[in-house]
Amino acid sequence: MWFGWIVASNPLAGWWGKNKRNVIIAGVALVAIWWLVAANGRPKVERVTIPDGYPSADRELLVQAPSKPNDPLPLVIILHDDNTDASSLEHDSDASSLANRRDFALAFPEAVAGTWRLDDPNGADQQYLRDVVRYMDEERTDIDLNRIYVWGIGEGARLALLAACSPGPPVYAAVGVVGQFEAEPGPTCDNVTQHGRVAETDWDKKVSSTLWDFSRDLRRKV
Repeated sequence: MWFGWIVASNPLAGWWGKNKRNVIIAGVALVAIWWLVAANGRPKVERVTIPDGYPSADRELLVQAPSKPNDPLPLVIILHDDNTDASSLEHDSDASSLANRRDFALAFPEAVAGTWRLDDPNGADQQYLRDVVRYMDEERTDIDLNRIYVWGIGEGARLALLAACSPGPPVYAAVGVVGQFEAEPGPTCDNVTQHGRVAETDWDKKVSSTLWDFSRDLRRKV
């Protein structure tokens, strides 16, 4: 009785009862439109080539970064294991979605013939990583050079640690190591660069989130 009186005396309640379905449909449509507009404004993953003028000219990598960020962005470099590739790791790690949500630039370097060269700390792959940092900062976006992070899995983890311990720029603020090793995959250089480890055999979005939580507020020590 009281409920019927309230509905009868409240025209809004009666209107809602007649139009609830249409309002819900309109609300869902507005949310979908907002999501599409927001997604269109986010940078997408691209395959690019290091241009002429760099020692590593013509080497490829995947990148994702806004061209004109409001503030300099952290850069995360992610290194795949041997006998795999950048595209597979980009897909499995879901790091590109995380980068869009957390506002950092992203690069997935590509090994030559699927194999990183670790025999020379000043060799071609070390130079390639230096060129990736320079390319991202000079050609693609505005990088915060105090917040460059390098993450890797398997042999990519070994290359990441080797890069962190190599003399000269860039100085990495953090190294993320993914994988299960009987022994540490190389030196750690904790006096220069902090490192974290995730003992997983596969790299998924949870691993990416864990590494970002570890790295995001760290800055280079020297």
